[in-house]
Amino acid sequence: MKQLTSVGRWFAGPIPISVVLALVIGACFMLIAGVDPFTGYVAMFQGSFGTGPGIATTITRAIPIIGIGLALAIAFRAGVLNLGTEGQAGLGALAGGIVAIYVPGPALLILPLAFIAAIAAGAAWGMIAALLENRMGVPILLSSLLMNYPARFFSSWLIRFKLDEPASDLIASEQVRPEVQLSMLVPRDSAFAETLRNTFGPTNPITSVLTSVNWSLVVLIVVLLGVIFMNQRTRFGFESGVSGQNAEFARYSGVKPAPLVTRTMAFSGGLAGMFGMMLVIGAPSTRLLEGYIVQTNYAWTALLVTLLALYRPVGTAIAGLFFAAIMVGSDAMGRELGLSPQISAVIQALVIILLAFRVGLPNMRKKRGDAGNDPDREAPPLPEPASPAAAASPESPASKESAR
Repeated sequence: MKQLTSVGRWFAGPIPISVVLALVIGACFMLIAGVDPFTGYVAMFQGSFGTGPGIATTITRAIPIIGIGLALAIAFRAGVLNLGTEGQAGLGALAGGIVAIYVPGPALLILPLAFIAAIAAGAAWGMIAALLENRMGVPILLSSLLMNYPARFFSSWLIRFKLDEPASDLIASEQVRPEVQLSMLVPRDSAFAETLRNTFGPTNPITSVLTSVNWSLVVLIVVLLGVIFMNQRTRFGFESGVSGQNAEFARYSGVKPAPLVTRTMAFSGGLAGMFGMMLVIGAPSTRLLEGYIVQTNYAWTALLVTLLALYRPVGTAIAGLFFAAIMVGSDAMGRELGLSPQISAVIQALVIILLAFRVGLPNMRKKRGDAGNDPDREAPPLPEPASPAAAASPESPASKESAR
């Protein structure tokens, strides 16, 4: 009974209500565009979860969103407003991609080196923002946000003028070697893939997911479990959670703010760099493309996901899958009904705006109520003056005070 009550409270909470209201407002936009909302949302659901290829595309789109969202959740949970995951992911993709493409050697050695390089690049870029705050007092909110631009322009310059392959029509590097690339869970040309196609059919969800999603999914699951363990079972997770809720209390408890901020930005930036790198070397991607991390807009979508999930790891995974489904479904809806796929961006923005309004409204009402009730409150009754006999009594407070 208690579980049913808690589930009912959750459905009546700000997140589900914000999602429903966003979908209702999105339906109004569809009506304005001349599209039946019911038909539109059915097409959206069919495009994202109704077919095997749609499910595989949704999962593929959700992996970097959830991964970068976890990187943001680690920082936000500690009260560190890291808005630089776009730059951290871009530099991680650049460093890891350079190692994977240009460093010779066996794949068994090169692939771990690419991961190390991507994590190190993202962590280093994040720690610069931490250093600016700890040493010079520059807020991480500003420094991490502004540091996205030099990371973006440096990556574009390096790919365009130093790594560009002349034989390609794209502004891109050489291709990643197949043995270094993160392959699909089941390679499409393998005997096992052929068995899956013959057994379940080529568009079955099992076949589609196993042959169209690469090993980034496994990495994401490991990272998700690791973040949950870190938050619940480690000293860093405890200190970051306490600091995020009450920094002053954490400071009085012996938590040093500067090292905590540095560690947090290293963790957050390293994770963002790793997931940026997997966008480059994970099949079917094979090259370093100019502006790819920026154009996908995964970092800012991950920010919305983190805010929607209130920094919780499992909630981040669910919200990331939800946002990816909206994006994939909107593309399908655009193909079938001729509606602009930008409806997905509208729905995502509405969810966050309504969530912020739903969460902030009770606090606003409380503050206004307290301010409005102050003049009307009755003054507390004044204590009656003590009689002379009571004042002289040895048991009275006045006599005790004079005796002291």
